[in-house]
Amino acid sequence: MDTLGIKDTDERYLNKMKYKIDLARVLIILILIGVVSCTPQNTPEDTVSNVNVGEVRDLVMHDKTVVVLDVRTPEEYARGHIEGALNINIANSGFSDSVSNLDREKTYIVHCAANANNGRAAESLGIMRNHGFEKLLNMQGGIIAWQESAYPLVQSDKQ
Repeated sequence: MDTLGIKDTDERYLNKMKYKIDLARVLIILILIGVVSCTPQNTPEDTVSNVNVGEVRDLVMHDKTVVVLDVRTPEEYARGHIEGALNINIANSGFSDSVSNLDREKTYIVHCAANANNGRAAESLGIMRNHGFEKLLNMQGGIIAWQESAYPLVQSDKQ
């Protein structure tokens, strides 16, 4: 010990700094663990491919095993939808039961209004994967992108 007590003060200061650095390291590790555990881990069987509206149009015109699944409300669907699209409203409590009855051998192109991340289409695709569907495609941009590409829409009385 120094006669003026400087050495003890320096040691206490250094110990406090070491403690703060160790605490910061632990917090960073915990944050990284939290981020990694909250990030979806895609595996080949649960990855959904994105397709643009041009690809969707080509698929619909040339592949009769493809089903366009519009998950918007019946009112949105009635205002304009892709010809031949099947409408099952994701907001309906029976959505899961309805999609569970679909043919799992077909390819489904799922869309909503805009297909924003974590939107209705994403939720629908997750439910369908949970039901064992493997042939799933996400139409990028949703019906808005379809309209912006000047592709035809049909209207119906279904509401």
